[in-house]
Amino acid sequence: MHTLWTAIFYRPLYNVLLFFISIIPHGDVGVAVIVLTLLVKFILFPLTQKSIYSQLEMKALEPEIAKIKETVTDKAEQSKRTYALYKEKKVNPFSSCLLVLIQLPVIIALYWVFLKGLGTGTVPAYSFLHAPAVFNMKFLGFFDIAKSSIVLAVVAGITQYIQGYLAKGRQGKPSGSGMSNQFAETMQTQMLYVLPVMIVIIAYRVSAAVALYWITSNIFTIGQELYTRSKMKKAGLIA
Repeated sequence: MHTLWTAIFYRPLYNVLLFFISIIPHGDVGVAVIVLTLLVKFILFPLTQKSIYSQLEMKALEPEIAKIKETVTDKAEQSKRTYALYKEKKVNPFSSCLLVLIQLPVIIALYWVFLKGLGTGTVPAYSFLHAPAVFNMKFLGFFDIAKSSIVLAVVAGITQYIQGYLAKGRQGKPSGSGMSNQFAETMQTQMLYVLPVMIVIIAYRVSAAVALYWITSNIFTIGQELYTRSKMKKAGLIA
C-alpha cells in the first residue's frame, strides 16, 4: 500500500515540484508550490466547473423540488422523483464530494514532501529530471516555506471563508423538513465559520507550503466561481 501511494501520488508530485524549482529563477520553492497548485487546478478545471454548474442548477430547481414535496407525501417516492429530476436536468448532486476526494491525496502528498525534506534523496528523482541547483525556501524572501507561518495560515482561513460563503450561496436551502432541515441548515452555517478556523489551525501546525497550496487553490476557485456565475447569468440559466 505504501509503495502504491508513493508511485501514484508522492513521487510524481515530488518530481513535478523539483522540475518547477529547477526552472523558476532563484529556485523559489514557494513560487514552485503556487505553479504546482495552478497545474492541479487547471487539470481539475472541467470537474470543478461541472460541480459549480450542478450546484447552481440544483438551486434553480428548488421550486420544482418544493412542488414534489407538496404533492408527494411518501419519502421514498419524494427521493425517487427528485433523483429523476436531477437525472433529467443532468445534475450531479455528488460532484463536489468527488472534487474534495481527488484533491485530498495531493494535499497529503505535499505535506509529506516537506515533512521528509526536499532534495534529501529519501525518494529518488526520475532519471530524466535534472535536480535543482538551488532550493530557496524563503518564499519571496519573507516566508520560510518549510516551517509554519501564522500569516499564511490566517490568509488560508480567510480565503476559505470567502470560498465557503460563495459556495453556501449556490447550495441553496437543504432538502428535508422539520428537525432534519434545521440540522442541515445549522451544519451549513457551522461549516461556513468553523472550517476556516480549522484550516488556520491545521495550516499553522504544518509547513507553510500546505498553507500556500490552500491559499492559491482557494483564490483560483473563487475566481472560477465568479466566472461561472457570470457565464450562467449571461446564458439566462440563473437569476
